[in-house]
Amino acid sequence: MNTIELLQHTKNRLGITSDYALAKALKISQTGVSNYRVGRSIMEDDVALKIADILELDPLAVIAMANAERSKSPEMKARWLGIVAGFRTLLPHAKMGFAQ
Repeated sequence: MNTIELLQHTKNRLGITSDYALAKALKISQTGVSNYRVGRSIMEDDVALKIADILELDPLAVIAMANAERSKSPEMKARWLGIVAGFRTLLPHAKMGFAQ
């Protein structure tokens, strides 16, 4: 799962349709949400924690996913994705929803 998918799942869970309402729910600017959508920025850890809470996901898995997206090298991206995969292995009952 990537940032855009997490944003959409968060909107669905909250029953909202606009990025403006999502920004208010996450306590960030609407520009911040827009920047996530177009790939200008990747969610910060505090936003990842809020999304994890709303979606009832392991917060460290969401942070690891964001770090995978933020990675500058294929090696670091693979390491972070390995951590995300580890959460799926360790917590098979959890609603992880993460795909590589």
